Parts: sequence; C-alpha cells; structure tokens
Amino acid sequence: MSQKNVSRSVLPITICWAALVAPVYAQHFENVKGDIASVSAGRNEVFGVDNHAAVWRYHSTTQSFRKIAGASLSQVAVGGGTVSQLDEVWGLDASSNVYRFNYDTEAFDQIPGASLTQITVGEGDQDDCHPYEIWGVNSGESIFRYDYCANTFNQSSGLLIRVVTGGGDVWGLNSVGSVFHYDFGTQTFGQVSGPLTEIAVGVNDVWGINSSHEVFRYDSNSGEFVKVAGILAQIAAGGNGAWGINPASGIFRFDSSSESWAQVPGLLTSISVGSGAGVFGVNSSDHVYTFVRP
Repeated sequence: MSQKNVSRSVLPITICWAALVAPVYAQHFENVKGDIASVSAGRNEVFGVDNHAAVWRYHSTTQSFRKIAGASLSQVAVGGGTVSQLDEVWGLDASSNVYRFNYDTEAFDQIPGASLTQITVGEGDQDDCHPYEIWGVNSGESIFRYDYCANTFNQSSGLLIRVVTGGGDVWGLNSVGSVFHYDFGTQTFGQVSGPLTEIAVGVNDVWGINSSHEVFRYDSNSGEFVKVAGILAQIAAGGNGAWGINPASGIFRFDSSSESWAQVPGLLTSISVGSGAGVFGVNSSDHVYTFVRP
C-alpha cells in the first residue's frame, strides 16, 4: 500500500495526533450544538445529516453546526483536503442520486446520471484526472470511480457492497466479507485475507473488524490482517488516528506508544475521524460531540 508524507501545516481546528496521547483522564468529548444522526469529518470540513435528511456544516468559529439551505441527503462523505486543496464533500439522497458540494454557492449540485448507494471521498495523487479519490457502489454492487477530467463516474471491475479510501489507498468489502485492495497499476481489486464486516483506512494504516467484533490491522509486509487485542463494534481511522466504539458504546482510541486501545470517557453510537478537522461522534440521542483536550 502507498506510504505518504503526512506532514501538514496546522490550521485552527486541527487536532494533531500528538495531542491524542494526553493522559486518558484528561481527554473527553464535548457536546456541539445541533442534533445530527451521522457525521463525516475531513481535513478542515465537517458535515452531518439529521434524521429529516437535512444537511449541516460545522463552523469552527462558533463551534456549532448550521443547516445547508435546500439540501436533503441520506448520507454525506467528506475528505481529500490537503495543504493545497480543500476537502471535497459529496452526498447521496434517498433515491441514490449523487451530489457534490459547491463552495461558491454553498449548495449541493446533482451529478447527472449517477446513482450510488454508498460513497467515499479521499485524497488523490495518481494523476491530474483524480486529484481526489471519489468512489462508490450502486445497488447492484457495481463499483465506480469519479473522473474529474470527464466529469463522470467510470465503472471498475468487481463487485463490492462497501468501498473506502484514505491516504491514497482504496479498499473494499464484498457481500460475504471478503477484503479487496485496489491496485492502481492494474486498475483492479485484488483479494486480501479476511473476512471482515467493517474496514477503515487511515493515512498509513488499514483496520478491520470481523463478525465477532475482533479487531485487525493490516500488515503490509505479510499482506495479511493481524489480530489486535480489543473488542469493537465500529472502527474509524484518519489523520487524527484510529478510534473505535465497543458493543456497549464505549469509546476507544489506539495508542501507538503502547500498541493498545485506551478508553476515553463517554458513550457514542458512531464516530468519524478526520485528517485534521478532528474526531466527531454521535450518541443514541443524536447529540453531537467532538474530542477535546485540556
């Protein structure tokens, strides 16, 4: 898998990984104004969707979410931002129509002819036509990648129910939990050891969970997923580290110094890890929280 230089300039809402190794008792999640069902964090942008399909954008100056007028989406994906480019923000509505956020108009523009059931957004570094990696799957499990030169989604070979991207890498899972890694040279997905029920791609690491909630981390030397101590129901990764939620809604972050999961106070039902924008989560009452340190 690709290895990338992750050194970046510090921006106002950036939470660096070094900050995450503060003593566990000093770490906490703080409530953010707004009720949101799901949230997605990138380098500088954080968007969310509520139970009424309204879309919200986080503003660091007020530390609150504001509604995007006229937008109605069932899911939103944020990512791909670097020192030289903004995050891309894409979304899907209940009818599987695809939308892209327009920073100039602050509205979501529909992409004609596109129909997806899941979408992911990440940084791209392969060629000029892919400054971001925008991937998705449709209801038939077909896989698509967005081409910025042609302004269209091109179909890729294979069948997946979920595709994820991070650090320039692209991974996916099929309907039986088999794991696949995209090879940009051959432009095909090659199978990797599994099975997994969930997969998350960080800047330079890939994590997974199986049906027993066991946790695995990809070893690029062996080409296999290696079991890591811990039980998690959900896992997320990004420039702000690897985080997880256990079956009891407890929150954990991976401490690279001890190579173990450290619990952080609080309860969440979902979590999103940005690559600079921070770590955001939602609890069972749709209240939004962000990770803070002293």
